[in-house]
Amino acid sequence: MLIRKRRRISYANRAKQQRMKLYIILAALAILFTCSIAPLADTGVHEVTITADAGDTLWSICEPYCPEGMDVRLFIDKVKYENGITNSCLEIGQEIVVPLD
Repeated sequence: MLIRKRRRISYANRAKQQRMKLYIILAALAILFTCSIAPLADTGVHEVTITADAGDTLWSICEPYCPEGMDVRLFIDKVKYENGITNSCLEIGQEIVVPLD
């Protein structure tokens, strides 16, 4: 007849395992919390309306709002399309809607 000895886990190892489980649970909760809050960060502002003034160009209006990594010329084409502008001439007082997304 074989007698098996129970393997004893020291208090330090047991505490270490419990801390590891706690860290995993906290990390999972942090990820869940972050993922649930991220959609709430939307400000609801998706466009800006700018009134053209003397000396304004589509380039000077669009450049500050151009998304990072996008060519300004492509962004100007997008703004022209969305505003129904067929040429690059602006009139004083003309309202230009610039998308922010």
